[in-house]
Amino acid sequence: MEEQSYPKIMADLPAADLVGRSTELERLVDFALGSDADGPLLAAGAPGSGVSEILKHAYDRLFSEQSSVIPFYFAFSSSGESAERAARRFLHQFLLQTVAFRRRDASILNWFPDLCELAEISLPSDGHWVDRLIHGVNQQCTNENEEAVLGALLAAPVRAAAAGARSFVMIDDCDAAAYSSDAARVLQIIRETCEGSGIPYVFAGRRRFDFEMPSASRLNIVDLTFPDASIVVEREAAKFGVAVTDETRDLLANQFAGNIDLIRYMFQAAAEQSIAFDTFLNVQKIYAHEIFGGRIRRVIDGTLDRIAPDHDLQKSIVSLLDVTSTLGSKQLSLESWLKRVALGSPEFARLISLLNIEEFIRVTDGRVEAMTSDRVLTDYVAVRFRLEVAGEPRAALFGQSVAAYLKRAPRIMAAWYRQLAALGLRDLLSGFSLQQVPPAALDYGVFADHYKGLPDEEIMTGLRADEASVHLPQIVYTASAADLYKPIGELTDIDRSAIAIGFQDGRYSDDDEIVWVAAEIDSKLEASRELAEFWCDRLEMVALMCNFPRHKLWLISPEGFTPEAMEALRERDAFGSSRRQVGFLREFIAAGVADAPAAAEEYEVVVPMNDESEMIAAHALEEIARRHNVSAKAINQIKTALLEASINASEHSLSPDRRIRQKFRVEEDRIVITISN
Repeated sequence: MEEQSYPKIMADLPAADLVGRSTELERLVDFALGSDADGPLLAAGAPGSGVSEILKHAYDRLFSEQSSVIPFYFAFSSSGESAERAARRFLHQFLLQTVAFRRRDASILNWFPDLCELAEISLPSDGHWVDRLIHGVNQQCTNENEEAVLGALLAAPVRAAAAGARSFVMIDDCDAAAYSSDAARVLQIIRETCEGSGIPYVFAGRRRFDFEMPSASRLNIVDLTFPDASIVVEREAAKFGVAVTDETRDLLANQFAGNIDLIRYMFQAAAEQSIAFDTFLNVQKIYAHEIFGGRIRRVIDGTLDRIAPDHDLQKSIVSLLDVTSTLGSKQLSLESWLKRVALGSPEFARLISLLNIEEFIRVTDGRVEAMTSDRVLTDYVAVRFRLEVAGEPRAALFGQSVAAYLKRAPRIMAAWYRQLAALGLRDLLSGFSLQQVPPAALDYGVFADHYKGLPDEEIMTGLRADEASVHLPQIVYTASAADLYKPIGELTDIDRSAIAIGFQDGRYSDDDEIVWVAAEIDSKLEASRELAEFWCDRLEMVALMCNFPRHKLWLISPEGFTPEAMEALRERDAFGSSRRQVGFLREFIAAGVADAPAAAEEYEVVVPMNDESEMIAAHALEEIARRHNVSAKAINQIKTALLEASINASEHSLSPDRRIRQKFRVEEDRIVITISN
């Protein structure tokens, strides 16, 4: 996609620096310019995903590239302002941004005019409705009914639209409503105002915040991909003049999971200390400074201060989040949390809700799980616990932390490289849809007997000619096995195991339901029986603990399995495949050629091994080809190939009956010939 080039007005980053968000930006712009909005749009992402920046870029682009729709951006304050103050700021910002847009002068956004001045500088074409709007609001402000006052202030976009001034309304930081009852009141009135207005409203905030708009469309802002995160690292490096190597670039992109703010804080700190990111050691030293007292520490401190202003309560939260202090348990019951924090039920429910929204925790089935997958948050919690609760010396802890981060860095990269090499089991299993495939596409024993060592093209030709006797289920849902059974995640990376729920014959009944449990395993040679049995035991445990009574196990090893291992797998009615086989299976599924060929199009000829018999077979093939309208030129080429293959089979045959078996399968665009003896 072309690089964006609109001027920077509201956004923090230039248009060209908005990396990896073109799809989301296009969705917002299209929504803004649509003829009639069918309800609001929710834009939600994790903390640090850059939701606000995307909205601001949508504002800048709409401001610069069109003149029919007024872009309006409003963000709730984190300072806890009153409902009336927030509503008055809403009206003022709407009129200020409207005047700036209508006059095509973004500098007006930096002025501080009051409402009367805004009415004076508005265009004559807007003056009538601006004056009427301000007059109506002033009248309502004398009303003792606060709800009526708030409604008048917050209905400005709807009233403007009634006068012909259509706007695109973006309400950011809606999760402030979880912290403040005043913000919640304002958000509720805005929600009510937008209903049926036909105006495109976007409500944005944390992805775990309940916007209370179940029918609204949703735009999920996901983490940046690794290539995009790498571009961010390179641009921040250039911006701050900090040297990076390919290795440290990849480390920064992975360690911070594409969080643009955290990456920027790292480069700011490095530039201030004149340190180059040319080694892992320098990266982890700066990171340790950030965790102990830099910008990263202050940002997380600020979030925790909003959630729990009381310092003793924060210490209790940190203790509960730190895995080492909970005897290694990543999950505790809600009752355990309630006892430790010593809060009343309403206050405790609010605390858990806010911690969940900010993704310090995840609450499932009455248990609270610390978000240990977030490395930065986990490191922050560990440092605060050891300093403030355990009382360890700061200098010694800093040195230990740098050493720990440095030892972890190669593991981060190794895990990333394994992820790159992973097969993508969930994606592969999602493609299962009642196809029929040949046994050699899944069973390594069959594959090794017939195709091991052959070129890929010859193997694929043979697989297409084989009888497709393995019936794949219709998969309706996939997940990482570690998400359903945590212990399996201790043995393998999250992308290297999967469960797939489906129906064997597509009948959607209890007796037809089946679950495939699959895993990639490591073995330099063909996997041994012991290794196969080890992993079958683990996958059986996944099925048992998840209550999957009817299941199929599938193991994939780089080089396949020994005959003894295949025997063990068959005893458990499990499949064992090599990575090479999976490549062929993926081709079958992607190309849609996995259906069984018609039996009526198959012919078999058995002849003795002599020259005359070879000619008889050639003539038989010619007759078959003519019946299926194959061209004369192609028939001659096929006959030549058949004779050469037959001669080769005769010369190298050890068959005691001295016979050649020739099978001809006629497909839509080819004739597949199989010679055996």
